[in-house]
Amino acid sequence: MSNIKRLLVVGSWWLMSGIAFGQEAVDPLRHSFGLTQFHMGGTLALNWRNLGPRQPGFEQQIQNEVFISDAFFGFGGPVIDGIPFFLEFQMPTGSQGTLSLYRFAFNFLKEKHLNLEMGKFLVPFGHYNEIYRPNDFLAVTRPLLYASPDSLDLVVRLNSPRPPLSSGYTDIGARISYYPYYSHPLMPTEAAVYVVNGLGEASNRQRTFPSPSSLLVPPPPVEGVSIDFGHQNNNLADNNNNKSGGMRLCFALGDFRLPWTMPESQGEIKGLNVGFSVMEGRYDLEQGQDYVVAGVDARFQYRDFSVNAEYIYSDTDFKSPQADTSTVVSSPLDTSSMRSSNEINRGFYIQVAFPIFSRPPLGKKLIGVLVYNYMERRGPKLIFSSNAKFGPTGNLSVAAFPSEALRITTHINKYTLALNHKLSDNFHLKGEYSYWDISVPPVSNVSQTSIYQTAFSVVFSF
Repeated sequence: MSNIKRLLVVGSWWLMSGIAFGQEAVDPLRHSFGLTQFHMGGTLALNWRNLGPRQPGFEQQIQNEVFISDAFFGFGGPVIDGIPFFLEFQMPTGSQGTLSLYRFAFNFLKEKHLNLEMGKFLVPFGHYNEIYRPNDFLAVTRPLLYASPDSLDLVVRLNSPRPPLSSGYTDIGARISYYPYYSHPLMPTEAAVYVVNGLGEASNRQRTFPSPSSLLVPPPPVEGVSIDFGHQNNNLADNNNNKSGGMRLCFALGDFRLPWTMPESQGEIKGLNVGFSVMEGRYDLEQGQDYVVAGVDARFQYRDFSVNAEYIYSDTDFKSPQADTSTVVSSPLDTSSMRSSNEINRGFYIQVAFPIFSRPPLGKKLIGVLVYNYMERRGPKLIFSSNAKFGPTGNLSVAAFPSEALRITTHINKYTLALNHKLSDNFHLKGEYSYWDISVPPVSNVSQTSIYQTAFSVVFSF
């Protein structure tokens, strides 16, 4: 962790020094506001899917499921001259459409090539974290590295790899970005350093501002202490004493400009774009559980042909209860009775998009998409406890360390074939077939079957 903190300090100093090299870059958030009028927009995806096989043993079996996902609505504009803001709400599927504050940030544009953003903003990490709306990415599902629990993407089981973070990670803090003046191959087109509250625990234990009904801090839940990679706890206050930091550098290589004509774009790509991202922090109140995530992404496009690739490495601490030789976990549980360990989740994806019809009979463009995903987990082999009366309903499955824990490596391969039909600037039709090839140990002598999914999506945006 110390090396990353030193890197953040050096990066902050470099940004503030104002080195005037590199090409003038476009900040989509900054330039989308305008300073004389407000702008608003929204998007949602109406989806249909079938999951197979019919009895995989772990997934919820709902065939011919139709539902709305990834619904966002936002607007922004200048509060006063030179200080625009952006406000965005989300309606998570799992919350039955309840509005949730997703982004609310102010941009202080005191200098053309230097931007300070404060509030709840989109954390600059990787490529797919920035294109979280369904009208921005081509396929129906996201890559494994950014799978969202609120959409069609996520397949996670005991001992299987899990995404380092889900797509569209927003957080509260401050971000300073630098956009150099002139082009130079060794200078980034954008450099950003940020400090935020950081990822929290998977179980929200009322560790924000106390309410009259919860004046005491509840103990760790029976399932242990693990990170909230899916951002389920969308609080407006921190849950611990530490802040998290990170930085992102983007480089544009090449000597020609080509406008993107399909989604997965904001502005222009200059031949080949390469980005480097890193963040680290602690996510629990007891100051014991750390995480670090680092990644590199690359994008290339020529006309309607594009290649995207990304690699992410994460190292996360966690705590789980200890089971005896009969797989029974002693109760009651507290922090001192839980064993602490770490797991490494890492992987990559390669996505190729290519034109099928540049001028189809209906609509504007038809694009084909092929994606290969690989993700692996290296960590202790966990088991489900055989206790019958854990949890508020008495049937909570608790992941525990067995009496003799071994470190194992598991992995998931995901194959995706998709079509993206751009009917107009406001409507997209998506179709996809995905197969998750899961290689993890059986649970209670039940094999964790690989699954496949057929899905269609109608995306409306304005």
